[in-house]
Amino acid sequence: MPNQKTRLQLIAAAQQLFVRKGYESATMSDIAAESGKGRRTLYTYFENKEEIYQAAVNLEFQKIIDALTEIAAKNIPPQKKIMEFIYGRMTILKEAVYRNGTLRSGFFRDIWGLQHFRKDFDAAEKKLLTGIIMEGKSLGIFNVQYVNLTSAYIQYCMRGFEVPFIRGQVRMGHSGDDVRGEIERMVYGALSYSSKDEKQ
Repeated sequence: MPNQKTRLQLIAAAQQLFVRKGYESATMSDIAAESGKGRRTLYTYFENKEEIYQAAVNLEFQKIIDALTEIAAKNIPPQKKIMEFIYGRMTILKEAVYRNGTLRSGFFRDIWGLQHFRKDFDAAEKKLLTGIIMEGKSLGIFNVQYVNLTSAYIQYCMRGFEVPFIRGQVRMGHSGDDVRGEIERMVYGALSYSSKDEKQ
């Protein structure tokens, strides 16, 4: 009978193999040999290579969602929360990419080709982002007409920053404070919020 420990061992073996050989070059036979469990055991848990790759990506993305859920639950003003969410998200994702060769190999090979592997992550992230914006709107802090549309646009912008942020190309000769200030202005502009509106 399948058990979680064996499943995680198979995923870990696949991750190591994807680091060394890349997703395209690795085969199910390679993964079985890497795991030391054999092909029969591997196919008990996973029907094909795409399925085990998806499982590996899901494990990493779930760690990111767990961390973002903690940020979204914080008892801080929504204008501070959304910036912590965005910066936290980018930093956690960068750490995951460099820690996990499965993500790294797919991420830089073809960022858009990874989309079908990350659809559950994107949906969970958008739900958290939407909740923060709804909170700000209900408090009269964010002046947003279409919350779902706004959260989708902010999410698209975060995706666009992923590769430059991970590769350290975001600063472009400027300080971290400069970059943060510009990102805050973009985000707050989308939410019709100004830090000048904060009560002293």
